[in-house]
Amino acid sequence: MRQAGLRPDKHAANAAVARWLREVANARVHATTNAAPAERLVIEKPKLQPLSRPYTEQTLRSLGKAEPRRKAVIGYQHPLIVYADLFTEVCP
Repeated sequence: MRQAGLRPDKHAANAAVARWLREVANARVHATTNAAPAERLVIEKPKLQPLSRPYTEQTLRSLGKAEPRRKAVIGYQHPLIVYADLFTEVCP
């Protein structure tokens, strides 16, 4: 894209990657299965099970696996005046 003078953004990059996956990566024959992934997906798709719903906090709580909410760590940096005082004492 840069060679063509275009500035890539996330939409252009995603489109380029999707095209590469469709035309190159999923079209070539895999060494282990001796089949292209795109062709195997068509064969195996009817046999795949649906994905389960993601766990919610309520589900985890009912299973006894929910962790208590923790306070966010604000940071460990001292006020800048502390550093200024340290450096003025060391480097006058």
